[in-house]
Amino acid sequence: MSQSSWKDQIKKKWGPHLHCPICGKAMSAEKKFCSQTCRDQYLGKEKKQKKRSRIQMIFLFGMMGVMFIVMMFLN
Repeated sequence: MSQSSWKDQIKKKWGPHLHCPICGKAMSAEKKFCSQTCRDQYLGKEKKQKKRSRIQMIFLFGMMGVMFIVMMFLN
């Protein structure tokens, strides 16, 4: 007597699908997002993340430059 796992039972019931990374709704496996609204939210978050990373890098290199100048004057 072979008993199917719960994953097999779900696959039989729902078929191949993915979940939206923003809202978690089930959607077809071919799509990345369930709606244009979720896609826009994802792209907005990604844009903010890139901007934050750029600001952090500029700050880091600025601090390194300040430290380099301070070290030159101390010698």
